[in-house]
Amino acid sequence: MRHLIKFTSLMIHALAIFAFNAQATQEGEDQSFEIILGAPFQDHAVLQQLIPLPIWGETIPGATVRVKFDGQTHETVAEESGKWKVILTPLKAMMLKSVNEPPEGQMLTITARVGNEVQTQIVKDVLIGEVWIGAGQSNMAGSLRTIITKKKGLNGESVLDGHHIKKHKLDYYPSDTISGAKFPAIRQLVSPLREWSVCSPETAWKFKKVCFFFARVLQKEILLPIGIISTAVGGSKIETWHNQSPYPVGKNYLGKVDPILGYGIRGLLWYQGESNEKDGRDYHPKIESLIQGWRNVWNQFDSADLHGPKQLFSTYFVQLPGIGVSPRNMPLMGDGRAEIRQACLSTLRLKNTGMAIALDLGDLKEHPPNKFDIGRRLAQLALHYDYVKKKVVPSGPIYRSHIVNGSSIVINFDHAGEGLMIAEKSAIRPPLSKPKTSLGWVSIRDEDKSWHWADARIQGSTLVVSSPTVKNPDAVRYAYTTRPTGPLLYNKAGLPASPFTTCGYDGGENMILKE
Repeated sequence: MRHLIKFTSLMIHALAIFAFNAQATQEGEDQSFEIILGAPFQDHAVLQQLIPLPIWGETIPGATVRVKFDGQTHETVAEESGKWKVILTPLKAMMLKSVNEPPEGQMLTITARVGNEVQTQIVKDVLIGEVWIGAGQSNMAGSLRTIITKKKGLNGESVLDGHHIKKHKLDYYPSDTISGAKFPAIRQLVSPLREWSVCSPETAWKFKKVCFFFARVLQKEILLPIGIISTAVGGSKIETWHNQSPYPVGKNYLGKVDPILGYGIRGLLWYQGESNEKDGRDYHPKIESLIQGWRNVWNQFDSADLHGPKQLFSTYFVQLPGIGVSPRNMPLMGDGRAEIRQACLSTLRLKNTGMAIALDLGDLKEHPPNKFDIGRRLAQLALHYDYVKKKVVPSGPIYRSHIVNGSSIVINFDHAGEGLMIAEKSAIRPPLSKPKTSLGWVSIRDEDKSWHWADARIQGSTLVVSSPTVKNPDAVRYAYTTRPTGPLLYNKAGLPASPFTTCGYDGGENMILKE
């Protein structure tokens, strides 16, 4: 009897273990057989138009994956790792009737099949448009949240009131920045989160300031959906964003960029350098490595369309604004941010790059309040070069070459447009021309290598520099200091000239940029 009881007990125990294991196995199979989409493929996404477009994700190995979108159907089989990818043929965005009217989104449908088992994922309200990445540190990471007033909620908690801007911020942001932010075809994804935000007066506080104004200006001109992917981290150094030798792969590249790697984009907006300010000239190889490294791994298809995105996607970076106080007794200049700005200027040698000059937007401390003009200047670069709006002036004057003419040096510029002017900017208002004011922060070097403050006279689109104490000049510097204030040099489109030195960092070879 004892043996029968023992046998029965063992059988019950064995059956219980079998049932538990079978259930666990079934649950494991059910759990593993799902579709995990790549991070950017979520409701309200914006897909880049005019290029072969990758869609990717993971599921059970060997599953047949079918992707349907905009009349296209593509199939593939998941690899042993479970990863899969299909390539959509180029799509064309539909023009918006208005920036304020909700566009009609589409469904992206993904199914995975193994035998008779089928799993389906549906991504809703997907738009075809223009996608840009906004990367860098705090000046790119800062959101509109910081300019909005707060009030008490029903339970006493502090909540954002999305319809009012702090009074002291109104000089730096249009009054309708929040209340007028009804832009349902502007969407933002903050990597590595899996959520696209649709811009409205209720959600605008989430949007990154620089990218918001970039998208707002851009969309008004091209009337297409705009997707912004934010990958910025406050206080980050450029090394944390690198992905290729001679620099080790950085933690922010792995955490922020890798999840979106390969997503179809038009280009990259880069605003960083404050944490690398002391690098000076050494910032040049670092930013070039970042641009080339990201382009290499993106390996984006060229568009068959003349005006579509290119493999070497556009990269527009912000030349750092002023900070602190510049010494006025040092005509040699070269202090503070002078060399890192020159490093950015030199980076324009890379194809498909542009620089938003922010010299006139600085402040005593970090985080200059005017992000409106920074976003707008980045947008002007994109409008001119990517969207063929040739009447849009892309940049302020950039030093091209110089000619020594007796005791004077004549400076030639790119982007001088209809001519140069001396002007002074206040907040977000257009710079005010001051034709009777002399241009400061210009110095000239004598043949004995001594530097002297100089007179600068505008002649159309050139600048003629001289000094009564210098008979045989050989070099000129303009605004080559941490924060030049007062009237500065602009083109007549109201964009500031980049600081420059005609003799390089140490008085060596001339830094002559491409046409």
